[in-house]
Amino acid sequence: MNPFEKALDHLSAAERLRSLSELEGLPGKFLQREGRRCLNLSSNNYLGLAEHPEVKQAGAQAVLRLGAGAGGSRLLGGGLPLHRELERAVERMRPLGKALLFNTGFMANLGVIQALAPMLGPVFSDKLNHASVAEALRAFPRAFHRYRHRDMAQLQSLLEGHRESGDAHPGLVCSETLFSMDGDFAPLRELLALQARFGFYLYLDEAHSTGCYPELVSQALAEGAETGRILIMGTFGKAYGGFGAYVAGPIPVIDYLVNTARSFIFSTALPPTVIASALAALRVADAEPWRREKLAENAAFARELFRKRGFDIGESESHIVPVLAGSNRAAVRLSTAMFHAGYHAPPVRHPTVPEGRARLRINLTCEIDPAEIKALADEISSALDESANEAGDG
Repeated sequence: MNPFEKALDHLSAAERLRSLSELEGLPGKFLQREGRRCLNLSSNNYLGLAEHPEVKQAGAQAVLRLGAGAGGSRLLGGGLPLHRELERAVERMRPLGKALLFNTGFMANLGVIQALAPMLGPVFSDKLNHASVAEALRAFPRAFHRYRHRDMAQLQSLLEGHRESGDAHPGLVCSETLFSMDGDFAPLRELLALQARFGFYLYLDEAHSTGCYPELVSQALAEGAETGRILIMGTFGKAYGGFGAYVAGPIPVIDYLVNTARSFIFSTALPPTVIASALAALRVADAEPWRREKLAENAAFARELFRKRGFDIGESESHIVPVLAGSNRAAVRLSTAMFHAGYHAPPVRHPTVPEGRARLRINLTCEIDPAEIKALADEISSALDESANEAGDG
């Protein structure tokens, strides 16, 4: 047995083996998988904009007018007026100074943290931050700190230790605004209060809240925050239904990233069709606020119903509603049962989430109806009851 087969067997035994499933056609509210029509509960298309006629038309016109690709990196001839138009739109949405496009949220987090950390000193990162943050920290030559999830008391203690060390660097604190696996929000006001006290740079990853909760960061920033040391990363590949990401922040910092963020410098620029679709999605989201309102209503209804049914959904307070199953095996069995009932909800397992907290991550969208949420809850109840009975028989 070669080492790769052995590693794959080990993953399989631990119920951690993943494989690619081929969908029959592009997924929307429903998708076709293995000949079965399923309600899609794993989509990041939270506002239903991926299929919006205006968004699709804008992308189609751009590719016909400008071509399939940018033809190079932004620094070597791949920059188009469309890129700056989208960056200016972001600057209006997140008025922190300047914005810079990246190809993905992963590439943005990787490039920003690796570029800024050597300048700013130690990094303080919430333990449940995205894997892209963890990946950036792996290559960080200096010490970094991971504080307990949303634990501002521990973060304060770490910051006090940094101050007492005599290190003149301000430090960099990283947090998601909406945590992608648990569906809970960061304590933004507490983070900003700590920033006012300690003077660190704050990097906020709002990948899963971009477009869905526009007031989330805006209200916090309006309360006297030191915006000269705040950077925000957002995406167009989730609520806005397309692809790509951005970082908004102080002008000198963004200019520094243009010169040092390797994932930006050495990547071909986003193609015109992606930029045009993102611009259209921003317009539609603002013109159709009912999409955000419906998403919030669906999320509140689902959380209340799931808790009444006794599902463990942790501290979810958003449209991301995990149903915790426990072990990897239990999550796989629950996901399989839901698939046979007509629901696409792949299991999320360790190491993506902590050991013993495997789950189905239910991603709600504005396109789902309360009746469908009620039927979903019925099926989850039935699957959990059947699983419990089988465990008891064993």
